[in-house]
Amino acid sequence: MDKKRYNTEMMAPPSVGADGAAAGGDADDDVHAAAAVTAAVNTLLPGQCWFTILSDGAQTEAAAVVASSLRETVAKAGVTIYTLKEEVLLRKETWRSSPCDVYIFMLMEGDAFIRHANVSHYHVSTANHQSPHALWNYHAYYIILLFHSGNATLKPSDVAKLYNLRKTEKLLILQQRENHLVAWTHQLYSPSTKLTFLDIWSGGKFRRGGNLFPKKLVDMEGVVLRVAAFYHPPSLIYVRDDHQNIVSTAGIDIRVVETLAKARNFTVEYIDISLEDMWGIELPNGTFTGLVGRVYYELADIGLCNLYLERHFSKKVDYSTPYNFDRGCFVAPSPKPLSGWKSPVMPFTWDTWSSVVVALGVGGGLLYLVATLSHSPESAEFRSLSYDYLYILGALTMHSLRIVPSKAPMRLYIGFVWLFCLIVATAYSANLVAFLSFTPMTTPINTLIQVSRSGLSIGSNIFWKPQFYESTDPVVLAIAKVLRFDLDYYYLYNLVEDGTFINIDSVNYINFEIRTRFTYGSHASIRVVPECLMPYSIGLGLQKNSPLKSHFDPLILQMLASGVNYKWQEEAVAYIRAQYTSKRHHAQEESHNKPLNMVQFQGVFYMYVVLCLLSAIILAMEIAVASRGC
Repeated sequence: MDKKRYNTEMMAPPSVGADGAAAGGDADDDVHAAAAVTAAVNTLLPGQCWFTILSDGAQTEAAAVVASSLRETVAKAGVTIYTLKEEVLLRKETWRSSPCDVYIFMLMEGDAFIRHANVSHYHVSTANHQSPHALWNYHAYYIILLFHSGNATLKPSDVAKLYNLRKTEKLLILQQRENHLVAWTHQLYSPSTKLTFLDIWSGGKFRRGGNLFPKKLVDMEGVVLRVAAFYHPPSLIYVRDDHQNIVSTAGIDIRVVETLAKARNFTVEYIDISLEDMWGIELPNGTFTGLVGRVYYELADIGLCNLYLERHFSKKVDYSTPYNFDRGCFVAPSPKPLSGWKSPVMPFTWDTWSSVVVALGVGGGLLYLVATLSHSPESAEFRSLSYDYLYILGALTMHSLRIVPSKAPMRLYIGFVWLFCLIVATAYSANLVAFLSFTPMTTPINTLIQVSRSGLSIGSNIFWKPQFYESTDPVVLAIAKVLRFDLDYYYLYNLVEDGTFINIDSVNYINFEIRTRFTYGSHASIRVVPECLMPYSIGLGLQKNSPLKSHFDPLILQMLASGVNYKWQEEAVAYIRAQYTSKRHHAQEESHNKPLNMVQFQGVFYMYVVLCLLSAIILAMEIAVASRGC
């Protein structure tokens, strides 16, 4: 038989047959209620549960009857009875957390219960530095017995709309009538005060015999859930028409929520977060802004947009199981082409060039000494110091002079000189070909130490401030001291491309920006620094103690296992990249075989000009010296 909904404030309860329990005195009512509670927990609850009974002062005897009945049947773990008072409800011991907890409230007026259940105890408990679950157990089973009285002021709808019960899925309300009990439950996230009729206890049994604790979020019947989000590709992309109206959405995170909405049958209402607030920060007065603030203050049911599962946010929101993973990385300018005039000196490092110059100086001097001190005289050319240096220089350029030594000591020395010069000249000429054929680039930034020593400014979103300041790595702490948070988040990437900034961001977002905005042909103007910070999991942000978590997590795990999130990411990249196609200048693909141009070869001509000028200066000095001698 299908469920039917009734408004307890406007409609009469379903009729009962003549075989219902006869009305009796208070003792009969107590036994009647005890039997109904026992039947409910005996057939539907798991074993080894702990029962806590809280009753109005007038229902003390009824609570004792219920406790006795439970002890005889299902209460294997134990039963605790309290008189319902405010000081009892504010004790941490009252709200135990075991694998199975059952709370039974026996109410006639229930003032203390209503005051306690209608307060956000998460906010209260965190202010007192207690556990978030200290003053309410959101995962327990709740059975509320409403006894009738002359005033009959407390109705099932009054109970169902209480703040904490709106987050409690396992709720059974038993309303006492003349000779029977009516079983109701509530609808989570429903804006109305209507309840769901479950069954009637009459004649010592529940007439329908169905599940008194149904799963309420498997089919949410189209209720509206508020989702806080902001434009942040590839997590969320707004597709706009010519008038800048949002016509559809794309992105990984939004596809996750849309899939959950189809599976659980709810409707999404988006709350757009300002790009200035984004994930949000905690202000000096203790309030929280942005996406996390909206969820924390329960202005939104779900928060999404590359939301990291990290310690600071976990104090404000609960997380779904992760559906994506990310790392915090730096994005730096790609290596830039070096000036072409440096090509002739690029094959060797400066210390190698220094060593070659020293070898030239020592080699020419030794050749002069060997020639002048040898007992067997060599040709007069070798006894000239300038000629000896010219001879060594010729050997280094693989064009030695035609004159060769005639005596053994000189031949042995020259042989070693030739071997040394052959190796050096061959290495230089081979490496020079590479530097002339391919444009030399600046040294890329690959480590955090290079980031800190790059001399570039470092910017980031305010989210990264606590991540850096709480690090124990001295390099990270040094970076934290120079981090800037005063720049536009998206424009910061243009500053990185200009070569004036380094940015810290999600590697997924960095790669997205590189592939869509900063790739020109086959060349990307910005790049990810390979040495990254710690990895992060990404999930949905939910209100503290949200019942949505237990129903969303299994579906999210199925999505993660299927790999569909990678497909959604590629769809987002393809869409954004198409938007920039008309703006991007496509570079021609480089060829491995191409003629040398003057940009690459200019260094050789610069060297030729410098040497010509040097020769002219020396010639002028010789002419001046000769004229003075005359």
